Amino acid sequence: MKDLIEMLQEWYSSECNGSWEHSYGINISTLDNPGWAVTINKALSKGGLQINIDRDEGDWIRVMATKSKFEGYGGPKNLRELLVLAFEWLGEKE
Repeated sequence: MKDLIEMLQEWYSSECNGSWEHSYGINISTLDNPGWAVTINKALSKGGLQINIDRDEGDWIRVMATKSKFEGYGGPKNLRELLVLAFEWLGEKE
């Protein structure tokens, strides 16, 4: 079974075609509250997604996605969950 980083690398490589990577891409960064931010810009995906989960102060998820952009935010231990949701949005299976 592939891990999420390997899947992310393969997906990104498959999208790069000489022009896509100049307009679209992936950004993973940290937040100061603390937490993670995952943004993926893509020409088209399967559709929109809205998720708000508050388990506790350090365990939370916010996703706002359209057909062309995934924006996910989560607590300091929620990066894996954010990536799983991003792959679901992309129509990929973990």
